Amino acid sequence: MSVDSIPCDIYVDISNADCHLPFSRLSDALEVLQVGQTLLAVLNRQALLTDIPTYCQQRKVRLVEHGEVDAMFYFVIRLQDC
Repeated sequence: MSVDSIPCDIYVDISNADCHLPFSRLSDALEVLQVGQTLLAVLNRQALLTDIPTYCQQRKVRLVEHGEVDAMFYFVIRLQDC
C-alpha cells in the first residue's frame, strides 16, 4: 500500500511545513470540502501526530483513519453534517 492508493477527494501535503502552516493548509482545504467528502493529509513529522486528532476534534470533523506508509504519516478526515 502507498499513500497514493488511499482514496480521497482532496489531498494536502503538509510535510516540511513549519509552525502553524500545516493547520493553515488543513483549514484552507476544509473550507472547500463538501459534506461527506474526505481529505487526505500527509506529513513526515511525527511531532504533529497528536496535534492533528485534537485539531479534528476542535473543528468537529471526523478522523476516519490514520497510519504510516513508506515513512509518511497520513490522516483521512471526513466533513460531516452538523
